[in-house]
Amino acid sequence: MKSIKNFLGVAVVFGLLVSCSQISQTRENDETNQVSQTNELAKPLPKQIAFADWEVGAFIHFGLNPFTGQEHGDGKESPSKFNPTELDAEQWVLTAKSLGAKYICLTARHEGGFCLWPSKTTSYTIANSPYKGGKGDIVQEFVDACRKHGLKIGLYHTSSHDTNTGLSWYDGPIGWGPSRDSLMGIAFQDAEFKKRYREVQMAQVRELLTNYGPIDFMWSDHWGAPDTEHVWHPITDLVADLQPNMVFMGPETWVPGNESGHVVYPMWNAVHTLDGTNYTRPAPNKGDVDTENDYGLLEGEVRTGHPLGAYWRVRECPTSSTFHSGGWFWHPGRTRAKELPEHIDLYYRTVGLGANVIINLPPDTRGLIPDDIVAAAKAFGDEIKNRFGNPIAGSDAIPAGNTFELSWEEPTEVNTIVLMEHIANGQKAVRYTLEAFLDREWVELKHANKFPSARPPYNSVPGYETIGHKKIDRVEPVVTNKIRFRSLESVHDLPVELRKMQVFNCEPYMK
Repeated sequence: MKSIKNFLGVAVVFGLLVSCSQISQTRENDETNQVSQTNELAKPLPKQIAFADWEVGAFIHFGLNPFTGQEHGDGKESPSKFNPTELDAEQWVLTAKSLGAKYICLTARHEGGFCLWPSKTTSYTIANSPYKGGKGDIVQEFVDACRKHGLKIGLYHTSSHDTNTGLSWYDGPIGWGPSRDSLMGIAFQDAEFKKRYREVQMAQVRELLTNYGPIDFMWSDHWGAPDTEHVWHPITDLVADLQPNMVFMGPETWVPGNESGHVVYPMWNAVHTLDGTNYTRPAPNKGDVDTENDYGLLEGEVRTGHPLGAYWRVRECPTSSTFHSGGWFWHPGRTRAKELPEHIDLYYRTVGLGANVIINLPPDTRGLIPDDIVAAAKAFGDEIKNRFGNPIAGSDAIPAGNTFELSWEEPTEVNTIVLMEHIANGQKAVRYTLEAFLDREWVELKHANKFPSARPPYNSVPGYETIGHKKIDRVEPVVTNKIRFRSLESVHDLPVELRKMQVFNCEPYMK
Protein backbone atom coordinates (compact mmCIF):
# COMPACT_ATOMS: atom_id res chain seq x y z
CA MET A 1 0.00 0.00 0.00
CA LYS A 2 2.95 2.38 -0.39
CA SER A 3 1.32 3.86 -3.48
CA ILE A 4 -1.73 4.73 -1.41
CA LYS A 5 0.37 6.46 1.24
CA ASN A 6 1.78 8.70 -1.45
CA PHE A 7 -1.69 10.12 -1.99
CA LEU A 8 -1.88 11.44 1.55
CA GLY A 9 -1.92 15.17 2.07
CA VAL A 10 -4.22 17.80 3.41
CA ALA A 11 -5.12 19.13 -0.01
CA VAL A 12 -6.08 15.72 -1.35
CA VAL A 13 -8.15 14.79 1.69
CA PHE A 14 -9.92 18.14 1.63
CA GLY A 15 -10.62 17.78 -2.07
CA LEU A 16 -12.16 14.36 -1.55
CA LEU A 17 -14.35 15.68 1.25
CA VAL A 18 -15.65 18.48 -0.96
CA SER A 19 -16.22 16.05 -3.81
CA CYS A 20 -18.19 13.61 -1.61
CA SER A 21 -20.28 16.48 -0.26
CA GLN A 22 -21.11 17.72 -3.76
CA ILE A 23 -22.05 14.23 -4.93
CA SER A 24 -24.35 13.79 -1.93
CA GLN A 25 -26.06 17.12 -2.53
CA THR A 26 -26.66 16.46 -6.23
CA ARG A 27 -28.21 13.02 -5.77
CA GLU A 28 -31.71 14.34 -5.30
CA ASN A 29 -34.35 12.71 -7.42
CA ASP A 30 -37.62 14.17 -8.63
CA GLU A 31 -40.13 11.45 -7.82
CA THR A 32 -42.38 12.44 -10.70
CA ASN A 33 -39.88 10.80 -13.07
CA GLN A 34 -40.62 7.41 -11.54
CA VAL A 35 -44.37 7.51 -10.80
CA SER A 36 -46.14 4.51 -12.22
CA GLN A 37 -48.62 5.24 -14.97
CA THR A 38 -50.92 2.44 -13.77
CA ASN A 39 -53.06 1.93 -10.69
CA GLU A 40 -50.75 -0.86 -9.56
CA LEU A 41 -49.38 -0.25 -6.06
CA ALA A 42 -46.11 -1.57 -4.69
CA LYS A 43 -46.70 -4.63 -2.54
CA PRO A 44 -44.48 -6.20 0.10
CA LEU A 45 -42.99 -9.64 -0.26
CA PRO A 46 -44.40 -12.21 2.19
CA LYS A 47 -41.13 -12.04 4.16
CA GLN A 48 -41.50 -8.25 4.46
CA ILE A 49 -45.03 -8.67 5.86
CA ALA A 50 -43.69 -11.21 8.36
CA PHE A 51 -40.86 -8.84 9.30
CA ALA A 52 -43.33 -6.00 9.94
CA ASP A 53 -45.34 -8.34 12.16
CA TRP A 54 -42.28 -8.92 14.35
CA GLU A 55 -42.52 -5.21 15.27
CA VAL A 56 -40.00 -5.23 18.14
CA GLY A 57 -36.42 -6.43 17.77
CA ALA A 58 -33.34 -6.44 19.98
CA PHE A 59 -29.83 -5.37 19.01
CA ILE A 60 -26.75 -6.91 20.62
CA HIS A 61 -23.76 -4.61 20.07
CA PHE A 62 -20.71 -6.55 21.17
CA GLY A 63 -17.11 -7.00 20.05
CA LEU A 64 -13.77 -5.40 20.87
CA ASN A 65 -15.43 -2.03 21.52
CA PRO A 66 -16.46 -2.50 25.19
CA PHE A 67 -12.84 -3.46 25.96
CA THR A 68 -11.31 -0.47 24.14
CA GLY A 69 -13.87 2.28 24.80
CA GLN A 70 -14.39 2.85 21.07
CA GLU A 71 -17.80 3.14 19.44
CA HIS A 72 -16.90 2.54 15.80
CA GLY A 73 -13.54 0.78 16.05
CA ASP A 74 -10.39 1.91 14.27
CA GLY A 75 -9.27 -1.62 13.38
CA LYS A 76 -5.99 -1.16 15.24
CA GLU A 77 -6.79 -2.55 18.69
CA SER A 78 -5.37 -6.00 19.38
CA PRO A 79 -7.67 -9.05 19.52
CA SER A 80 -5.82 -9.95 22.74
CA LYS A 81 -7.99 -7.36 24.52
CA PHE A 82 -11.15 -9.37 23.84
CA ASN A 83 -11.79 -11.64 26.80
CA PRO A 84 -15.38 -11.84 28.11
CA THR A 85 -15.17 -14.26 31.01
CA GLU A 86 -18.90 -14.81 31.65
CA LEU A 87 -20.41 -14.57 28.17
CA ASP A 88 -23.86 -16.14 27.98
CA ALA A 89 -25.70 -15.86 24.66
CA GLU A 90 -28.78 -17.39 26.29
CA GLN A 91 -28.91 -14.44 28.70
CA TRP A 92 -29.01 -12.11 25.68
CA VAL A 93 -31.81 -14.06 24.03
CA LEU A 94 -33.90 -14.44 27.19
CA THR A 95 -33.56 -10.71 27.90
CA ALA A 96 -34.77 -9.99 24.37
CA LYS A 97 -37.72 -12.35 24.85
CA SER A 98 -38.70 -10.56 28.04
CA LEU A 99 -38.60 -7.32 26.04
CA GLY A 100 -41.22 -8.77 23.72
CA ALA A 101 -38.77 -8.94 20.83
CA LYS A 102 -39.50 -11.39 18.05
CA TYR A 103 -36.04 -11.07 16.52
CA ILE A 104 -32.54 -10.33 17.77
CA CYS A 105 -29.51 -9.10 15.85
CA LEU A 106 -25.83 -9.59 16.79
CA THR A 107 -22.95 -7.46 15.51
CA ALA A 108 -21.09 -10.40 13.98
CA ARG A 109 -18.62 -7.89 12.59
CA HIS A 110 -18.86 -4.19 13.32
CA GLU A 111 -17.16 -1.31 11.50
CA GLY A 112 -13.73 -1.89 13.05
CA GLY A 113 -13.50 -5.27 11.33
CA PHE A 114 -13.19 -7.59 14.36
CA CYS A 115 -15.03 -10.87 13.65
CA LEU A 116 -16.95 -12.70 16.38
CA TRP A 117 -16.45 -15.94 14.46
CA PRO A 118 -13.18 -17.59 13.32
CA SER A 119 -13.32 -16.17 9.81
CA LYS A 120 -10.85 -17.50 7.26
CA THR A 121 -10.69 -14.09 5.58
CA THR A 122 -8.65 -12.28 8.24
CA SER A 123 -6.58 -12.76 11.38
CA TYR A 124 -8.67 -10.06 13.10
CA THR A 125 -11.01 -12.50 14.83
CA ILE A 126 -11.75 -14.17 18.14
CA ALA A 127 -9.47 -17.02 17.03
CA ASN A 128 -6.61 -14.72 18.04
CA SER A 129 -8.17 -13.66 21.33
CA PRO A 130 -8.05 -15.27 24.80
CA TYR A 131 -11.75 -16.14 24.54
CA LYS A 132 -12.01 -19.92 24.97
CA GLY A 133 -8.33 -20.21 24.14
CA GLY A 134 -8.97 -19.03 20.60
CA LYS A 135 -11.46 -21.86 19.99
CA GLY A 136 -14.65 -19.84 20.42
CA ASP A 137 -17.36 -18.95 17.92
CA ILE A 138 -19.80 -16.42 19.37
CA VAL A 139 -21.91 -16.34 16.20
CA GLN A 140 -22.53 -20.07 16.65
CA GLU A 141 -23.35 -19.63 20.34
CA PHE A 142 -25.77 -16.83 19.45
CA VAL A 143 -27.47 -18.78 16.66
CA ASP A 144 -27.87 -21.83 18.91
CA ALA A 145 -29.42 -19.73 21.70
CA CYS A 146 -31.87 -18.11 19.28
CA ARG A 147 -33.02 -21.46 17.94
CA LYS A 148 -33.31 -22.93 21.43
CA HIS A 149 -35.58 -20.12 22.62
CA GLY A 150 -37.52 -19.42 19.42
CA LEU A 151 -36.27 -15.98 18.38
CA LYS A 152 -35.68 -14.98 14.78
CA ILE A 153 -31.96 -14.70 14.02
CA GLY A 154 -30.36 -11.48 12.84
CA LEU A 155 -26.71 -10.73 12.05
CA TYR A 156 -25.06 -7.34 11.58
CA HIS A 157 -22.32 -6.93 8.97
CA THR A 158 -21.28 -3.82 7.07
CA SER A 159 -19.45 -4.44 3.83
CA SER A 160 -18.65 -0.79 3.13
CA HIS A 161 -17.10 -0.12 6.57
CA ASP A 162 -14.29 -2.46 7.56
CA THR A 163 -11.51 -0.32 9.01
CA ASN A 164 -9.09 -3.18 9.67
CA THR A 165 -9.24 -4.46 6.09
CA GLY A 166 -9.57 -1.03 4.51
CA LEU A 167 -7.15 1.13 6.48
CA SER A 168 -4.52 -1.19 7.94
CA TRP A 169 -2.04 0.60 5.65
CA TYR A 170 -2.61 3.94 7.41
CA ASP A 171 -0.50 4.70 10.48
CA GLY A 172 -2.27 7.83 11.73
CA PRO A 173 -5.37 8.24 13.90
CA ILE A 174 -8.62 7.18 12.26
CA GLY A 175 -11.68 9.23 13.11
CA TRP A 176 -15.27 8.53 12.21
CA GLY A 177 -17.30 10.09 9.41
CA PRO A 178 -15.56 12.32 6.84
CA SER A 179 -12.06 11.51 8.14
CA ARG A 180 -12.49 7.78 7.69
CA ASP A 181 -14.41 8.09 4.42
CA SER A 182 -11.78 10.33 2.82
CA LEU A 183 -9.07 7.81 3.69
CA MET A 184 -11.13 4.99 2.19
CA GLY A 185 -11.61 7.10 -0.93
CA ILE A 186 -7.84 7.36 -1.24
CA ALA A 187 -7.44 3.60 -0.74
CA PHE A 188 -10.02 2.76 -3.39
CA GLN A 189 -8.03 4.68 -6.01
CA ASP A 190 -5.86 1.55 -6.11
CA ALA A 191 -7.86 -0.83 -8.35
CA GLU A 192 -6.16 -3.95 -7.03
CA PHE A 193 -6.83 -2.97 -3.42
CA LYS A 194 -10.46 -2.17 -4.25
CA LYS A 195 -10.86 -5.65 -5.70
CA ARG A 196 -9.25 -7.36 -2.69
CA TYR A 197 -11.41 -5.39 -0.26
CA ARG A 198 -14.57 -6.46 -2.08
CA GLU A 199 -13.44 -10.09 -2.12
CA VAL A 200 -12.95 -10.06 1.66
CA GLN A 201 -16.42 -8.63 2.24
CA MET A 202 -18.09 -11.15 -0.05
CA ALA A 203 -16.20 -14.02 1.55
CA GLN A 204 -17.25 -12.92 5.06
CA VAL A 205 -20.90 -12.61 4.06
CA ARG A 206 -20.67 -16.03 2.41
CA GLU A 207 -19.31 -17.53 5.65
CA LEU A 208 -22.08 -15.98 7.74
CA LEU A 209 -24.83 -17.07 5.37
CA THR A 210 -23.62 -20.61 4.69
CA ASN A 211 -22.03 -21.81 7.94
CA TYR A 212 -24.90 -21.19 10.37
CA GLY A 213 -28.03 -22.42 8.63
CA PRO A 214 -31.04 -20.23 7.81
CA ILE A 215 -30.68 -16.60 8.96
CA ASP A 216 -33.84 -14.49 9.20
CA PHE A 217 -32.46 -10.96 8.99
CA MET A 218 -29.25 -9.11 8.20
CA TRP A 219 -28.58 -5.52 9.25
CA SER A 220 -26.31 -4.34 6.43
CA ASP A 221 -25.13 -1.10 8.00
CA HIS A 222 -24.54 1.80 5.59
CA TRP A 223 -26.02 -0.14 2.68
CA GLY A 224 -25.92 2.00 -0.44
CA ALA A 225 -23.62 4.64 1.09
CA PRO A 226 -22.36 7.09 -1.56
CA ASP A 227 -19.58 5.72 -3.78
CA THR A 228 -19.72 2.18 -2.37
CA GLU A 229 -21.78 0.54 -5.12
CA HIS A 230 -18.72 -1.53 -6.09
CA VAL A 231 -19.25 -3.36 -2.79
CA TRP A 232 -22.98 -3.21 -2.19
CA HIS A 233 -24.24 -4.25 -5.63
CA PRO A 234 -22.43 -7.63 -5.62
CA ILE A 235 -23.16 -8.15 -1.91
CA THR A 236 -26.88 -7.57 -2.51
CA ASP A 237 -26.88 -10.13 -5.33
CA LEU A 238 -24.88 -12.60 -3.22
CA VAL A 239 -27.30 -12.36 -0.30
CA ALA A 240 -30.30 -12.94 -2.58
CA ASP A 241 -28.59 -16.03 -3.94
CA LEU A 242 -27.48 -17.49 -0.60
CA GLN A 243 -30.52 -16.75 1.59
CA PRO A 244 -33.49 -15.69 -0.56
CA ASN A 245 -35.89 -16.01 2.40
CA MET A 246 -33.84 -13.68 4.61
CA VAL A 247 -34.86 -10.03 5.08
CA PHE A 248 -31.94 -7.85 4.01
CA MET A 249 -31.66 -4.28 5.26
CA GLY A 250 -31.35 -1.93 2.29
CA PRO A 251 -33.46 -3.30 -0.53
CA GLU A 252 -36.11 -4.67 1.87
CA THR A 253 -36.03 -2.47 4.97
CA TRP A 254 -34.78 1.04 5.66
CA VAL A 255 -34.01 3.35 8.56
CA PRO A 256 -35.91 6.60 9.29
CA GLY A 257 -33.02 9.11 9.27
CA ASN A 258 -32.08 8.98 12.96
CA GLU A 259 -31.01 6.58 15.71
CA SER A 260 -33.34 8.00 18.36
CA GLY A 261 -36.47 6.02 17.52
CA HIS A 262 -38.50 8.56 15.54
CA VAL A 263 -40.35 7.81 12.33
CA VAL A 264 -41.58 10.42 9.88
CA TYR A 265 -45.37 10.73 9.65
CA PRO A 266 -47.31 10.50 7.40
CA MET A 267 -45.19 7.60 6.21
CA TRP A 268 -45.35 5.44 3.10
CA ASN A 269 -43.54 2.13 2.89
CA ALA A 270 -43.45 2.40 -0.89
CA VAL A 271 -40.49 4.44 -2.11
CA HIS A 272 -38.84 5.63 -5.28
CA THR A 273 -35.09 5.17 -5.41
CA LEU A 274 -32.16 7.32 -6.45
CA ASP A 275 -31.59 5.47 -9.72
CA GLY A 276 -34.96 3.78 -10.25
CA THR A 277 -33.63 0.33 -9.29
CA ASN A 278 -33.76 -1.60 -6.03
CA TYR A 279 -29.99 -1.18 -5.57
CA THR A 280 -30.12 2.35 -4.17
CA ARG A 281 -31.54 4.33 -1.28
CA PRO A 282 -34.98 5.98 -1.19
CA ALA A 283 -35.25 9.16 -3.24
CA PRO A 284 -36.53 12.38 -1.67
CA ASN A 285 -39.86 13.95 -2.40
CA LYS A 286 -40.03 17.71 -2.62
CA GLY A 287 -39.89 18.87 0.99
CA ASP A 288 -37.98 15.84 2.28
CA VAL A 289 -34.77 16.73 4.10
CA ASP A 290 -31.42 15.36 5.17
CA THR A 291 -30.54 15.79 8.84
CA GLU A 292 -27.25 15.89 10.62
CA ASN A 293 -26.74 13.60 13.56
CA ASP A 294 -24.19 14.36 16.28
CA TYR A 295 -23.44 10.64 16.37
CA GLY A 296 -22.23 10.72 12.76
CA LEU A 297 -25.02 8.63 11.25
CA LEU A 298 -24.63 8.04 7.51
CA GLU A 299 -28.35 7.44 7.06
CA GLY A 300 -29.62 10.94 7.83
CA GLU A 301 -32.10 11.04 4.96
CA VAL A 302 -35.64 11.58 6.23
CA ARG A 303 -37.90 10.07 3.58
CA THR A 304 -41.68 10.08 3.70
CA GLY A 305 -41.89 7.55 0.88
CA HIS A 306 -44.46 7.87 -1.89
CA PRO A 307 -47.93 6.29 -2.31
CA LEU A 308 -46.98 5.37 -5.89
CA GLY A 309 -43.44 4.30 -5.08
CA ALA A 310 -42.02 1.38 -7.01
CA TYR A 311 -40.36 -0.51 -4.13
CA TRP A 312 -41.55 -1.59 -0.69
CA ARG A 313 -39.24 -0.99 2.26
CA VAL A 314 -40.33 -1.67 5.83
CA ARG A 315 -39.16 1.10 8.16
CA GLU A 316 -37.05 0.00 11.11
CA CYS A 317 -36.07 2.48 13.82
CA PRO A 318 -32.70 2.01 15.56
CA THR A 319 -32.04 3.22 19.12
CA SER A 320 -28.41 3.98 19.93
CA SER A 321 -29.09 5.98 23.11
CA THR A 322 -32.86 5.84 23.53
CA PHE A 323 -33.53 2.79 25.67
CA HIS A 324 -30.36 3.55 27.61
CA SER A 325 -27.67 6.23 27.65
CA GLY A 326 -24.11 5.88 26.41
CA GLY A 327 -24.12 4.87 22.73
CA TRP A 328 -24.42 1.56 20.91
CA PHE A 329 -21.72 -0.26 22.88
CA TRP A 330 -21.47 -0.60 26.65
CA HIS A 331 -19.24 1.99 28.31
CA PRO A 332 -18.50 2.00 32.06
CA GLY A 333 -20.23 4.81 33.90
CA ARG A 334 -22.16 5.88 30.79
CA THR A 335 -24.47 3.02 29.85
CA ARG A 336 -27.56 3.18 32.05
CA ALA A 337 -31.17 2.19 31.40
CA LYS A 338 -33.66 5.01 30.96
CA GLU A 339 -37.09 5.13 32.61
CA LEU A 340 -40.18 3.15 31.58
CA PRO A 341 -42.24 6.18 30.39
CA GLU A 342 -39.51 7.00 27.87
CA HIS A 343 -39.55 3.39 26.68
CA ILE A 344 -43.31 3.34 26.21
CA ASP A 345 -43.13 6.64 24.32
CA LEU A 346 -40.57 4.99 22.06
CA TYR A 347 -43.03 2.19 21.30
CA TYR A 348 -45.89 4.55 20.46
CA ARG A 349 -43.80 6.72 18.13
CA THR A 350 -42.32 3.76 16.21
CA VAL A 351 -44.58 0.69 16.20
CA GLY A 352 -47.52 3.04 16.76
CA LEU A 353 -46.71 4.87 13.52
CA GLY A 354 -46.22 1.78 11.36
CA ALA A 355 -42.51 1.01 11.81
CA ASN A 356 -40.43 -1.65 13.53
CA VAL A 357 -38.22 -0.68 16.46
CA ILE A 358 -34.93 -2.46 17.20
CA ILE A 359 -33.89 -1.81 20.80
CA ASN A 360 -30.25 -1.95 21.80
CA LEU A 361 -29.23 -4.25 24.71
CA PRO A 362 -25.43 -3.96 24.92
CA PRO A 363 -23.42 -6.58 26.88
CA ASP A 364 -20.58 -5.38 29.10
CA THR A 365 -17.03 -6.73 29.31
CA ARG A 366 -18.27 -9.82 31.15
CA GLY A 367 -20.30 -10.69 28.08
CA LEU A 368 -23.58 -10.10 29.96
CA ILE A 369 -26.29 -7.48 29.54
CA PRO A 370 -26.15 -5.34 32.71
CA ASP A 371 -28.79 -5.93 35.38
CA ASP A 372 -30.47 -2.53 35.04
CA ILE A 373 -31.01 -3.03 31.29
CA VAL A 374 -32.25 -6.59 31.88
CA ALA A 375 -34.81 -5.25 34.36
CA ALA A 376 -35.81 -2.41 32.02
CA ALA A 377 -36.32 -4.85 29.15
CA LYS A 378 -38.69 -7.00 31.22
CA ALA A 379 -40.60 -3.96 32.48
CA PHE A 380 -41.07 -2.79 28.89
CA GLY A 381 -42.29 -6.16 27.68
CA ASP A 382 -44.67 -6.55 30.60
CA GLU A 383 -46.09 -3.06 30.09
CA ILE A 384 -46.74 -3.57 26.37
CA LYS A 385 -48.52 -6.86 27.11
CA ASN A 386 -50.51 -5.18 29.86
CA ARG A 387 -51.58 -2.35 27.56
CA PHE A 388 -52.36 -4.28 24.41
CA GLY A 389 -52.98 -7.86 25.52
CA ASN A 390 -56.72 -7.57 26.26
CA PRO A 391 -58.72 -5.30 23.95
CA ILE A 392 -62.18 -4.11 24.92
CA ALA A 393 -63.26 -5.20 21.44
CA GLY A 394 -61.62 -6.09 18.16
CA SER A 395 -62.09 -7.61 14.74
CA ASP A 396 -59.78 -9.12 12.14
CA ALA A 397 -62.58 -9.95 9.69
CA ILE A 398 -63.09 -6.58 8.04
CA PRO A 399 -64.38 -6.27 4.47
CA ALA A 400 -62.67 -3.80 2.15
CA GLY A 401 -64.50 -0.49 2.16
CA ASN A 402 -64.60 3.07 3.36
CA THR A 403 -66.35 2.47 6.70
CA PHE A 404 -66.27 -0.12 9.44
CA GLU A 405 -68.12 -0.17 12.76
CA LEU A 406 -66.85 -2.01 15.80
CA SER A 407 -69.37 -2.54 18.60
CA TRP A 408 -69.63 -4.36 21.94
CA GLU A 409 -72.27 -4.83 24.60
CA GLU A 410 -71.62 -2.49 27.53
CA PRO A 411 -70.51 1.14 27.10
CA THR A 412 -67.05 1.65 28.52
CA GLU A 413 -64.31 4.24 28.45
CA VAL A 414 -62.12 4.16 25.35
CA ASN A 415 -58.95 6.17 24.73
CA THR A 416 -56.91 4.08 22.25
CA ILE A 417 -57.71 2.63 18.83
CA VAL A 418 -55.35 0.33 16.92
CA LEU A 419 -55.70 -0.03 13.17
CA MET A 420 -53.79 -2.33 10.84
CA GLU A 421 -53.94 -2.12 7.06
CA HIS A 422 -53.93 -5.22 4.86
CA ILE A 423 -50.61 -4.25 3.30
CA ALA A 424 -50.35 -7.42 1.19
CA ASN A 425 -52.40 -5.48 -1.37
CA GLY A 426 -50.49 -2.24 -0.90
CA GLN A 427 -50.81 0.80 1.36
CA LYS A 428 -53.89 2.86 0.53
CA ALA A 429 -55.17 5.03 3.39
CA VAL A 430 -54.31 8.72 2.92
CA ARG A 431 -56.74 10.32 5.40
CA TYR A 432 -59.33 8.84 7.73
CA THR A 433 -61.31 9.68 10.81
CA LEU A 434 -62.41 7.82 13.93
CA GLU A 435 -65.86 8.37 15.43
CA ALA A 436 -67.73 7.28 18.55
CA PHE A 437 -71.48 6.73 18.82
CA LEU A 438 -72.57 9.17 21.54
CA ASP A 439 -76.14 10.24 22.36
CA ARG A 440 -77.47 8.54 19.24
CA GLU A 441 -75.09 10.20 16.81
CA TRP A 442 -71.58 9.73 15.44
CA VAL A 443 -69.07 12.19 16.87
CA GLU A 444 -65.49 12.56 15.64
CA LEU A 445 -62.88 11.55 18.19
CA LYS A 446 -60.19 14.13 18.88
CA HIS A 447 -56.81 12.55 18.56
CA ALA A 448 -54.39 12.94 21.48
CA ASN A 449 -51.17 11.71 19.88
CA LYS A 450 -48.32 13.74 21.34
CA PHE A 451 -44.56 13.13 21.20
CA PRO A 452 -42.75 15.94 23.01
CA SER A 453 -39.34 14.55 22.02
CA ALA A 454 -40.10 14.80 18.30
CA ARG A 455 -38.55 17.72 16.45
CA PRO A 456 -39.08 18.73 12.81
CA PRO A 457 -39.14 16.98 10.39
CA TYR A 458 -40.65 14.41 12.78
CA ASN A 459 -44.32 14.97 13.60
CA SER A 460 -44.95 15.69 17.29
CA VAL A 461 -48.76 15.49 16.92
CA PRO A 462 -49.54 12.89 14.23
CA GLY A 463 -53.21 12.78 13.30
CA TYR A 464 -55.40 10.59 11.10
CA GLU A 465 -53.38 10.07 7.92
CA THR A 466 -51.44 6.96 6.87
CA ILE A 467 -51.92 3.57 8.55
CA GLY A 468 -49.63 1.04 6.88
CA HIS A 469 -48.71 -1.94 9.03
CA LYS A 470 -50.11 -0.41 12.23
CA LYS A 471 -51.34 2.87 13.62
CA ILE A 472 -51.98 3.36 17.34
CA ASP A 473 -54.21 6.38 17.92
CA ARG A 474 -54.62 7.83 21.36
CA VAL A 475 -57.85 9.83 21.56
CA GLU A 476 -59.58 11.99 24.11
CA PRO A 477 -61.50 9.53 26.32
CA VAL A 478 -65.15 8.74 25.60
CA VAL A 479 -67.66 6.27 27.05
CA THR A 480 -69.28 4.31 24.23
CA ASN A 481 -69.95 0.86 22.84
CA LYS A 482 -69.43 1.74 19.16
CA ILE A 483 -66.39 3.06 17.28
CA ARG A 484 -66.39 3.76 13.55
CA PHE A 485 -63.50 3.98 11.11
CA ARG A 486 -64.20 6.11 8.05
CA SER A 487 -61.86 6.57 5.11
CA LEU A 488 -61.75 10.15 3.80
CA GLU A 489 -59.13 9.72 1.08
CA SER A 490 -57.25 6.79 -0.41
CA VAL A 491 -54.73 6.18 -3.17
CA HIS A 492 -56.51 6.12 -6.56
CA ASP A 493 -59.80 6.17 -4.57
CA LEU A 494 -59.32 2.46 -3.88
CA PRO A 495 -61.28 0.94 -0.99
CA VAL A 496 -59.13 0.76 2.15
CA GLU A 497 -58.48 -2.78 3.36
CA LEU A 498 -58.21 -3.01 7.14
CA ARG A 499 -56.60 -6.13 8.53
CA LYS A 500 -57.50 -5.44 12.16
CA MET A 501 -59.22 -2.92 14.42
CA GLN A 502 -59.07 -2.94 18.23
CA VAL A 503 -60.09 -0.57 21.01
CA PHE A 504 -58.46 -0.16 24.43
CA ASN A 505 -58.48 1.94 27.54
CA CYS A 506 -54.81 2.49 28.44
CA GLU A 507 -53.33 4.27 31.42
CA PRO A 508 -51.42 7.48 30.67
CA TYR A 509 -47.68 6.89 30.68
CA MET A 510 -46.37 10.47 30.83
CA LYS A 511 -47.10 13.19 33.35
